[in-house]
Amino acid sequence: MHGWCREYATILEERRDYSTQKRGPALRNGKAMRIAFLDSWLQNAVDGSGTAAAITGLGHALRRRGHTVTRLGPFTERPQNLIVRRLLFNLQLPPVLRTLQYDLIVGFDIDGFLWSRRGGNTPYICCIKGVIAEELQHEQGQTRALFQLLARLERHNVRNADLVLTTTAYARAAIGRHYGVPGRRVRLVPEGVDLARYQQIAAETPRQSDGRTILCVARQYPRKHIADLLQAMALVRERVPDACAVIVGDGPEHANLRALAAELNLGAGVRFLGALPDDDDVRRWYRRADIFCLPSVQEGFGMVFVEAMASGLPVVATTAAAIPEVVPRNRAGLLVPPAYPEALAHALVELLNNPDQRATFGSYGQQHVQQYDWDRVARQFLAAISPLVQT
Repeated sequence: MHGWCREYATILEERRDYSTQKRGPALRNGKAMRIAFLDSWLQNAVDGSGTAAAITGLGHALRRRGHTVTRLGPFTERPQNLIVRRLLFNLQLPPVLRTLQYDLIVGFDIDGFLWSRRGGNTPYICCIKGVIAEELQHEQGQTRALFQLLARLERHNVRNADLVLTTTAYARAAIGRHYGVPGRRVRLVPEGVDLARYQQIAAETPRQSDGRTILCVARQYPRKHIADLLQAMALVRERVPDACAVIVGDGPEHANLRALAAELNLGAGVRFLGALPDDDDVRRWYRRADIFCLPSVQEGFGMVFVEAMASGLPVVATTAAAIPEVVPRNRAGLLVPPAYPEALAHALVELLNNPDQRATFGSYGQQHVQQYDWDRVARQFLAAISPLVQT
């Protein structure tokens, strides 16, 4: 609790500063809001993957528009078990929120499940980044049982929120199917991307691809199906002997993937870089590659696809989940049936052997992702919540 109290004192100071201002949640007359983000997930993109990047990006975008955004989350790394830490945070949360003053409270995924039914006059929004009830279908054993518990908490959260936000029509349908929330209560706000930073990296880093490099960036969970890419690479190298898959990221499947690469005798055909702590290092790898490939079978959105397109890379992925909503098929890349390494290999070989097609897909993708610029996404977020905060 000591770590909590230290941060809590800081928040109370913010509250005193804020109370001297004239408060007004209405967007119609241009007044700024004080917004709380309830977020107990990992905070850096290395560990937290797209979810951490998306929540951070939205907060920055709203601050640029004049709103005050405070993240409330665990203020200590103990206990070491992340799930236990998240649950303890949520148990401690209600008394803190009753003390503080906000115009809007946003809980992400399970966060806020104890607050959602008792929010009083403050509008409460549940924002679903990944539908846990969908994700658990790709887990086994103890992990699956744990996800079932988290899915029940997430269901409670969305059912009791004033409004639910999610990122794609696929995710909205999954929320309805698993949690019984009607679609009219769920509004869509996509994830965003810092396009200006990608443009700056492009200006600083001329494309250094060799025509043979396939990049994969992912937190290595079973549902990402990176093993399919390794199996595909064994086939790709029969047609394109010097092709190489560069895999960025870490996760529960990392050791298994390394073992599979050795079993397939891929040798120089695969490089495991592990997690790169500097986001710009990852962005530069997009500039060194020719194709981006992630054969995931479950994505609520898929931030890495947007990042790849922002970097001008053609995408090879699957037709599963939300991916076709994010990656326009046969315009920004090639989509194949999920869990089908042979089809994946065919698509990769097709693009490796066709630089003009790669360039066409890459150019289209760069135009397509303009809609995901953070400023536009922040406007969509504010428009979606406006019925709750207008006077």
